[in-house]
Amino acid sequence: MKKLFDPLFISYCAIWIIIHGCRRLGTPIPLLNGQLTDFIAVPVIAHLALTFTRTVILRDSQYTYPLSYLLFIALYTTVLFELVMPAFSSKYTADMLDAAAYLGGALFYYFVHQRSWKMKTHTT
Repeated sequence: MKKLFDPLFISYCAIWIIIHGCRRLGTPIPLLNGQLTDFIAVPVIAHLALTFTRTVILRDSQYTYPLSYLLFIALYTTVLFELVMPAFSSKYTADMLDAAAYLGGALFYYFVHQRSWKMKTHTT
């Protein structure tokens, strides 16, 4: 479980709490309120899923997701939140910038988060 709470994952959660807390208080943070929560959505989903995959399914702490898996998560999230949900609820709006943020988050997770984790585990 220690691997679940790495500094980047904690940062994603803190960012989400701060942005949503400010929204609820009626004081959204300019520049961060738009797509930042969408950008970190895929890394959060991927990190939770990868931690589960490593500890429960494969029992392999070195396993990482290939880029295709992360792009699938971004595509699935885009379809769900930008196409399907707006059709059922006025709370959701289709926004292609959000889709770009999901894609950016997937790329960030693959090229930065997973690689930084791999470097830490190979040096310790």
